[in-house]
Amino acid sequence: MTALFYGALLVLGVMLLVVTLVRVLVGGLEPGSGRPGRPSGTGGARQILEERYAAGELSAEEYQHRLRVLGEGRA
Repeated sequence: MTALFYGALLVLGVMLLVVTLVRVLVGGLEPGSGRPGRPSGTGGARQILEERYAAGELSAEEYQHRLRVLGEGRA
């Protein structure tokens, strides 16, 4: 009975290790880091900025200012 318990525990541990390894290789462990539709880098920031402007969260002046800041941040 004890051997069965330890065997099941070992299988569960190996499965957890494999899932974690796949997540790290595919997109990282941070929440949302592997979500499609949200590219990383300046393109993602620009998309979020456009969404916030479209939703009315930013004025035109704020939008233009933040857009300029994003443009200056590029190498």
